[in-house]
This record gives sequence, structure tokens and C-alpha cells, in this order.
Amino acid sequence: MIYDRPISALMKDAAADLSPPYTVSEIVAWFAEHYPKVRASSVRAHVKGLTANDPSRHHYNVLAGMPALFTRQPDKTLIPFDPSAAPDTDDDEALDGELNGDGGEGATLAQTAEFVLEAHLEDFLAGNWKSINWGRPLEIWRGPDGESGHQLATPVGRLDFLCVDTGADALVVMELKRGRPSDKVVGQVARYIGYVSSHLAKPGQPVAGLIVAHESDDALRYAVSALPELELMTYEVSFELRQVETPKAQGASHLP
Repeated sequence: MIYDRPISALMKDAAADLSPPYTVSEIVAWFAEHYPKVRASSVRAHVKGLTANDPSRHHYNVLAGMPALFTRQPDKTLIPFDPSAAPDTDDDEALDGELNGDGGEGATLAQTAEFVLEAHLEDFLAGNWKSINWGRPLEIWRGPDGESGHQLATPVGRLDFLCVDTGADALVVMELKRGRPSDKVVGQVARYIGYVSSHLAKPGQPVAGLIVAHESDDALRYAVSALPELELMTYEVSFELRQVETPKAQGASHLP
């Protein structure tokens, strides 16, 4: 933890100090002035995690069980969260863990990097879709009224991605695991497959599921193996620093 309190507590101070409606830029600027060691990316991630109606809220492992601080308005500004006016949230949108400071209290560099990676994984996939090898020709589904399969809202939950396997003319429900328990994410995908099969698939059109996880364990592999239409993929990201040779000025002294 960089300061004496976690970002979530500092966010309360920001909300009290600023006048609503807030913008994310104003909150980032407030942190830059009062707590400059907190990175802007961490501030934005916590804002998402503490905004009750943000569609990406369940992607951010920020203070499980903590009440939301903000509600996003149609013009994308934020106002203080009113619990009495909030609808019930789906259980898959519950927050899973706690991150303090710039990546978590006592968090290692790897844990911090994993948080940042998973926080932006969905945006990365959506923005680089055509360059990713899915093992089959996948396109993001488009509904008859132009609705996108990315973050598709349904009565049984919000899908990360609904895709079309253009080679097999099948629909594919894709869910990002993001550290959630294996049984929970598999059950969630099974629920989505059932809904898509009943309401969105054409007669006789196959519907499959795909879980994308940072890593797999026996619990996840066995759970996935129980559903023939469900597959599992893992991803990895490599980060490496390389020394760059720079020109040396003639006559410059060299330290031993």
C-alpha cells in the first residue's frame, strides 16, 4: 500500500471533495494533486470497480463486498450511488477480491501486473480481435437490430462476448475467467449457452462455450470436461526489457 489507506478509501475522499456530477478525468486529476504516487490507470480501474452500473465492474477485483460509490449517467458523468434506487445485480457481477495502493496490499509485481492485464483483457481482445488465433474463424455476433455481442445484456446475465463461428455456422459464448472460482464460471457459461440456444440461435444452430483464463488447474479442466460443447483456452503475455546501445560522445569520461 503506497499511502496509509487503500485507493478505495481515498476515493471516498475524492467523492466528498469534488462536486457531482463527476468526470473520470476530474477524479484522476484529484489523485494527481493529492496522491501523486497513485497511477492514473489504477484510479480509472477503481472508478469502474466502484461504479454500480458500469458493465465492466465485475472485471475489476476491487474490494469485494464494498458498496458502490458512483452511478454512471447517460452522458457518462458520475453521481453518488443511491442504494435505494439501484436494481439487484447479477451474482456474477460481485467483486471478487481486494486491491489496495497501486496493485494491492502486499501485492507482488506479478500480482499487480496480472491485475492490470485482466482489467484490460477484454478491451485488448475486442481491439485486436482479427489478429488473435482463436483456432477457428470467430466474429463478434451482431443482432438483427444491430446490437453487439460484446457485453451483450440478457435476462440471465451479461455475456463478455457472443461470437459466430463462421466456419461451422455456430454461436459461441465466450467468458473471461478473471480469477473467479471454476465452478462459478463454468455454471455461468452453461447458463448463457442455455439462454442463447433458446432465444438467439437459429433452429438447429449449434451453441458452444469458450472460457479464456490466465491459467488452468485441475478443478477448471474437470469442470470444463463435463460439458462437451465447452472449451478452455489460456493466454500468456511476455514482458522483457532490452538494453539499447547509445552513441558515446568523443572525449567523454567513463566511470570505472
